[in-house]
Amino acid sequence: MLLPTVVFNDKFQHFQHIGTETTDELVASMSLPLSLTFQLTRGCNLSCVYCSEPPGIRTRPFEQVLEMLDKLVGMRRIIFSGGEPMLYKRFWEVLEYARPRFEKVVLSTNATRITRENVDRIKELVDYVDVTVDGPRWQHDLIRGNYEEVMRGLIHVSSAGIPFSTICVYLPRNREAMHYICQTGDALGAIKMKVLTPIPKGKSVDLFKDFVTGDEIAKVRDFLSEEKVKNGWHVRITITDWLKVGQGHAILVEPDGRMIASPVWDESECVHEFGNLAESSAEELWQTYPYKDNHLKKYLEQTLELA
Repeated sequence: MLLPTVVFNDKFQHFQHIGTETTDELVASMSLPLSLTFQLTRGCNLSCVYCSEPPGIRTRPFEQVLEMLDKLVGMRRIIFSGGEPMLYKRFWEVLEYARPRFEKVVLSTNATRITRENVDRIKELVDYVDVTVDGPRWQHDLIRGNYEEVMRGLIHVSSAGIPFSTICVYLPRNREAMHYICQTGDALGAIKMKVLTPIPKGKSVDLFKDFVTGDEIAKVRDFLSEEKVKNGWHVRITITDWLKVGQGHAILVEPDGRMIASPVWDESECVHEFGNLAESSAEELWQTYPYKDNHLKKYLEQTLELA
């Protein structure tokens, strides 16, 4: 088993280390990533102003998608995303294939395709769901669109008892929305509310003037900490300061199999390409991946801000 002294805490929805090894020792023992995001499609039914994964990359044939999943067996968690992953024409077959092969299967979705009819099937096939909400109706519609469909899907997830997190992309001009999103997530029973900031990739290049770090992140953390106590929220709040997390922590498999590390400020398009999963083994690609330490520390939540 990869990293036997690392366990997944379902209550707080993150990996934690319960052993005595140093981070260097843990990294040295790894032959695969701890977790990665597998993009099924770049197609999407929303038009988010900060989208870092715009359309334009074709998905490999279904049989090759399954072959790539087989190469990742032994990895602890796989996150299916897009675009909107539920638009992928063989979405359900992929989930059924992945379910017995990974310890944790996660769906990162805009929730617009989650219905009363299919939510129980999702519950059988995934461990939890991530859904992005960017504020109250007018603000969410301005940034992402389809507020009613997103909230309807999120309510289906909550009603079915599927563990979930809400995500918000923080911009200074939507600071006031933080309270609304925490309140909404808490009311619906979210385990975690994750605050991210834009990275200069895809459509977000034009928003990077709104990049925040350091003192600004600390102010958001302190505000949400105070509001959590004041309002009695149970939802767990994490905030990502990209400069503190460090470069390249996230590994993405794009629909064509290209493996990238993100975000990497020093590289074109803010990503570092280090191979293609359709053409190499996952173990070979892991050996060429240069951000192992940042990867592990991020997913053990050693570099996140907690409110």
